[in-house]
Amino acid sequence: MDGMEILGHRQGAQAGATSGTSQSGAQPSHSGAQPMTQSGLRNDRLGWIKELVRAEQRMEESGVIEFGPAFDPAQILVAESVAFMNELKTVFVDSASAFNQLKGSSLGRVKIYGIANTHADFMLFRNGFKLIFSLKEPGAVSVRFHYVGAGFQPAGASMAPGGAAVASHVGEEDLLIARWGAFGDLNWTYQEQAIKTDYLARYYLTRFVRESAK
Repeated sequence: MDGMEILGHRQGAQAGATSGTSQSGAQPSHSGAQPMTQSGLRNDRLGWIKELVRAEQRMEESGVIEFGPAFDPAQILVAESVAFMNELKTVFVDSASAFNQLKGSSLGRVKIYGIANTHADFMLFRNGFKLIFSLKEPGAVSVRFHYVGAGFQPAGASMAPGGAAVASHVGEEDLLIARWGAFGDLNWTYQEQAIKTDYLARYYLTRFVRESAK
């Protein structure tokens, strides 16, 4: 089977990206193994309609009209932040699975783990190198690289999202920030620029693979 055929079958073998165990409370990520369908995305966005129906039912049962806000921004921010993290994990599981299949060897495989006792945090792991995505607070996602072991040295310099070459440092952190738009629209940004998850995954996975190479 050539590389293009393998890519065509990557959805059926995504568990390869999530095999293994981890330390420090991390658990293998299986929930993100299947890409989210359009139907799944639609169902995730039905929460506000369900609440609208419940409010009307309470009004009909009690005879009291509720003049509450059209939506609760704090609640929406929490829900959208967790949904964004799950979307990121799905994209990374898909991409890492394709990388592992095309690589073929069991050595140097990219593994993805969910992190215990968090809403939706996860990390990529390879050759003692971690790439950690964590929800610092609603509306703020931290992305940081971590080297396991003082003797580990990354393979060369990396490229910043804007295209400039940068050196890697232990503990460096990028922040993905949610910004409110018109009519309650929530947009994710990096350094005030809008994010597309496919491009974000391509950048970070490329950098992760290059720097964790041995």
